[in-house]
Amino acid sequence: MAEEKLFLNTLTFEYLKEPVKFYFSDKNDVAHKSTPLKSSVLIPKEVKQAQKYIDLFAGCGGLTIYTTFDLPAKGFDGIDIDFNEPENEYLVKRYYNRRLEKYFKYYDDVVVTKSGITDDLQVWLLSNGNSKQFTHNDRQYELSEIDRFTLRVKYDRFNNRPYLLVANDRPAQLLNVPLVQLFNDCPDDPFNSQVGVTPSMVNYVMTQEVRKNREGNDYIVRKIDKYEYLQSCNIYSPLNTTRPIMGGELKRFFGLDRHEEPRSFESKYIRYRDKIETFRKRFLNTEDIEMIFHNLAFSFTEVSQLQSGQTSSSKRMLIFGKDDNGNDVRNVRQQHGVNYGPHIKCLHIDVQMIFIFPKSSLAEARDLIKYMRIGGYGGQSKALSHYIGSNVAYADEAFHIQFEDETNPVPEIEKALQNDCYRNRDNRIKYVGIYISPIHKYASQREEKECYYKVKELLLKYDIPTQCIDRDKMNDMIEKDNRTRKANFAYTLQNMGVAICAKLGGSPWLLDETEKKELIIGIGAFRSDNQQYIGAAFSFDNTGIFNDYSYFEKSELDELVGAIKMAIIRYSSVNNPPERIIIHYYKKISRKREFKKVEDMLHSLDLNIPVYIVTINKTESEDVVLFDENSTYTSYNYQTQQSETKESLMPYSGKWVNLGLSKEGHRYLLCNNTRYEGERFSATDGFPFPVKLTIACPNRNDEIDTSVVKQLIDQVYQFSRIYWKSVKQQGLPVTIKYPEMIAEIMPHFTDKTIYAESNCLWFL
Repeated sequence: MAEEKLFLNTLTFEYLKEPVKFYFSDKNDVAHKSTPLKSSVLIPKEVKQAQKYIDLFAGCGGLTIYTTFDLPAKGFDGIDIDFNEPENEYLVKRYYNRRLEKYFKYYDDVVVTKSGITDDLQVWLLSNGNSKQFTHNDRQYELSEIDRFTLRVKYDRFNNRPYLLVANDRPAQLLNVPLVQLFNDCPDDPFNSQVGVTPSMVNYVMTQEVRKNREGNDYIVRKIDKYEYLQSCNIYSPLNTTRPIMGGELKRFFGLDRHEEPRSFESKYIRYRDKIETFRKRFLNTEDIEMIFHNLAFSFTEVSQLQSGQTSSSKRMLIFGKDDNGNDVRNVRQQHGVNYGPHIKCLHIDVQMIFIFPKSSLAEARDLIKYMRIGGYGGQSKALSHYIGSNVAYADEAFHIQFEDETNPVPEIEKALQNDCYRNRDNRIKYVGIYISPIHKYASQREEKECYYKVKELLLKYDIPTQCIDRDKMNDMIEKDNRTRKANFAYTLQNMGVAICAKLGGSPWLLDETEKKELIIGIGAFRSDNQQYIGAAFSFDNTGIFNDYSYFEKSELDELVGAIKMAIIRYSSVNNPPERIIIHYYKKISRKREFKKVEDMLHSLDLNIPVYIVTINKTESEDVVLFDENSTYTSYNYQTQQSETKESLMPYSGKWVNLGLSKEGHRYLLCNNTRYEGERFSATDGFPFPVKLTIACPNRNDEIDTSVVKQLIDQVYQFSRIYWKSVKQQGLPVTIKYPEMIAEIMPHFTDKTIYAESNCLWFL
């Protein structure tokens, strides 16, 4: 492997060697400026051992301790605190956060907020953003982009040293209009159907207050808070100076959610690195910051060779259909392998397509039928029958549905499905719907977005899975292909073929892995309109063969554990009991509440096997990021007509870094992309950030063999390669993505048990 130079976006520093005197009391100070330590993990070891507090804790189990940190206060006891004592880690973190917050208050163009969960600091940098104009209802508005950075003090358990994490968060957008003007920008006529912005649409706001310093000079104090909180607590937020931060509802109101951001083929690692390095040079390279963090590093942390590993190259190998000699085809790239057909054919010998489309799009429907029936693009896109491994025809004319109302086609489709051809259809034929949607994916109106789900549900009632394609996007892509003489739409047809194969019970490809006696269960979630839905228990074997799934609401923990139990029973009845269970979980699992129920369930089955919990962040890690300073790729410059070497900073695919042990388990950062040693990398594949993993084995006291850890990391890596909605490589495993997709769809369905075939991936 080519030489690497890996670094993390952390800055090491040193704890003070001598203890620091902090001040504590069981009562708040007179001015109520002390900090309550409500959790026992925040109370330092020295306080817990002090006789006064031992007696107080013994007399009152719910006692709250207050501290002013290193500031003396009347009635507070001075106690020397050792920063290097592991039990004091969380209080020490609060101490540094407090000092950082004061440090940034001296900068005029900075606003500091705090996370309600982790108490980390988020720094909003007002001067570094860009502004853009947009027009709505003949009025012009300005949006200012605000760069945001998270600062987090942590302790590196692997290298035994503290560090300051410097993360570049996604930018926020400030609408440069005071609330009073925004709320007044609506018709005065109460009977006018046109509405304006209402206070309930506003989530976060920026307030500003003019104050005077000791010299009598004016200065501005800006804060960012929830508007509802400011109002309910009667906090200063005058409508004529308070401005909103753009959230989902405001974006929908102004139609800003309808526009898909143009795709960039530049490495986002470079943009991220440049942002945090600029931030470091300005704010974390000063004499004042050295007063807070002793020996703070001047460069981001280089990763030790002892701290990193690499998944085996064999773990990215996939098995597709057979070649001309009848041998299984193996390939690392899905886009190439699908040309050999599916590894496991769809379950049906007679598949017929039903086209559902707007009457105005008859020409587009005919072209799409031709592509899917016989292929196109000079052979780059093959017929649907090739991708699913079964004969495909189009259904009789009576089955196809044309509709006129492009804003709400549901009533017309529902009426058409009541025709005799649907009621008397031949059950030996498997129908699949191809829905050409006139409603753009980024439609703002909730009713328009609901059409997609309603159409899918209507057809599923007749046991017909559907494949949707955005009409406008399809037309734009075909037009662009004709203009540039390229064949990008062929990839869309490939994606559709692969997804339809999975919807019909086939497996486009599988992992090149020897079958083991283990069961992998994925549990994911989706949040919509502040309501969270649990996706399901999706179960697979270690080769990637999908078994089944179950869907639940958030509160149905017993049902979720019951589904895991049924997955074990179904697996065991065919394969004998598994030797281990691996659960990929979308969040940190509660050992007392959630895992205890899993453990009790295993006892009821008389199974004494290890259960490994792999917590996988739902999104790519944007807080802890791994970079490779020597990472480059070759790109062709069409202007100069020459190839050029470009910097990428993205590490090789399969590279992982040990982030050390935490109370939740062993933490790792896994790079999952298509940059392979010795192979050409294409920027069109993207530059995904690493995935953050936490591995635990609660019913074995978290004692995990080194070989098992590597197997579990390899498995997460592998399961991102059996995503059957696209031939493009994914950053997250299907054990998390599939449940999330179910959780996004099912709340929109009237009948939650609408599709009985739980071994088919109809939701792709």
